[in-house]
Amino acid sequence: MKPNNMTTTHWWKYNALFFAEHILGDKWYPKVFGNTEKKLYKAIDEYITNNPVPDEFKIIELQKGEYTDPIKNPHQPIVFRGAASHWSCMGKWTFDYFAEKHGDDEVTLVNNPGLIKDTDQAYDVVKFRDYIANMRKGSKRYLKFSRIVDELSELRNDFDYTWLRKFRPKGAQNDLNYFFMGGKNTMTPIHDGFAETIFVQIEGTKKWVFYPTNHRLFIGVRPRRYNYFYSDVDPYNLNDPKFPLLKHAKRHEILLHPGDVLFFPSLVWHQVENVTDSIGVAYKFATLKAGFTSSKMLFLCFLLATKPWLINTLLPWKADILQYKKPKNANA
Repeated sequence: MKPNNMTTTHWWKYNALFFAEHILGDKWYPKVFGNTEKKLYKAIDEYITNNPVPDEFKIIELQKGEYTDPIKNPHQPIVFRGAASHWSCMGKWTFDYFAEKHGDDEVTLVNNPGLIKDTDQAYDVVKFRDYIANMRKGSKRYLKFSRIVDELSELRNDFDYTWLRKFRPKGAQNDLNYFFMGGKNTMTPIHDGFAETIFVQIEGTKKWVFYPTNHRLFIGVRPRRYNYFYSDVDPYNLNDPKFPLLKHAKRHEILLHPGDVLFFPSLVWHQVENVTDSIGVAYKFATLKAGFTSSKMLFLCFLLATKPWLINTLLPWKADILQYKKPKNANA
């Protein structure tokens, strides 16, 4: 689906270039199509500047009493305020709880491109209590995509999976939980994921920045043959010359507080920042239909991804986290 402030011709030309870059890679694409891209971006910039239109994307926010069972939208995020406020994890899952109860358990710090801001941070496996102690001293290392909830059944018992699984359609692949813990001001830059996601905010406050899927042109997303996509753009720096079309993107923000639950669909762009020290869990599942509905071009690039190959992506996801693989020289 093209952005409503672009012409069909511009959109088709942009997608042709996007797919060409996916095939040619970042070595050959600039040599073959670099000038063509610059001319197209200039034409798009001029057209949109002279033809502004209303923003159709929004974050749907539901208060208690406005929902019972979960609902989904194929293109819009939905916030369910207080939906998890009565779950066992609330109030129980504190930083002291994990340091004392699970301090000897090991957690994995991942460093995949686009999922961490400081690329000098190395992949690492650390004791949970050591991670929390360093976080309290001001460390900016962000524990993300940890599989500890799926590895420890006692943690899973603190969630209402009867309610969560109502989001999951028949035929969905995988049924996974990813644990997130980070100190104040830690963040994940703009990225997407093929899976649909339900995020449960347990401790602290987290700020989410969303863009609609079809704004990948404006936020400077480049195809890199991963099975996810990301951008190095700063949503608040509208004058960055590396992202000349960012001023046309429509940024949407929402704060999550303890007990809030957030649904967002496949391939929607999001940046996440911990406003305070924060704990949360993402419940994820994937369907081909959801990805195809969200973006046919990103769906095609996902099928043709080589980092990893699709056959690896479709295997059952185990504790060695296929999507976020450790380097070959890392020690287990």
